[in-house]
Amino acid sequence: MSKEFDYEKWVNECYDKKLNQEIDNANKDHAFFLFEKLLDKAYRDKEDVKIISHQLFADFYNELIEKVQKILDNGNKIDIIIETEVEDKKKNTFYTTFCKFISKASLNFEGLPNFIVVGEHAYRYETDKDSIKAIANFNDPEMGKFINKLFVDIKAKLVQI
Repeated sequence: MSKEFDYEKWVNECYDKKLNQEIDNANKDHAFFLFEKLLDKAYRDKEDVKIISHQLFADFYNELIEKVQKILDNGNKIDIIIETEVEDKKKNTFYTTFCKFISKASLNFEGLPNFIVVGEHAYRYETDKDSIKAIANFNDPEMGKFINKLFVDIKAKLVQI
């Protein structure tokens, strides 16, 4: 008899042991769980967080407010770039709470990847936005540095526009 794969247990093990293990994800619940664990890592390891999102969907991001506030209270930085306007900004509590940390990408950046990077080693990077397919890792310095640099380069171009 085969035992059902326990995704959350496996992600927790990768998080707890700081494993350099690629984690696949193509499910909204798994994406949310990975976001939570990455934010936990930012708090635990006192690291900054960078996010690029097509749009900050309230039903996803509003559930992360406490974790993001905890990171800020810990002295860490949060930097967010969104590609499009946030729908119904007044009902998007995440947006209204953290708007001073959010930059809007210009039309020059249409088609940006969605990702979160914590420090320079941990990330969740969507490989297909339409199907929420992504890869994640809690300790991949090579890819983590690449994604971090990608964010910094995009942010620098926003300032120039």
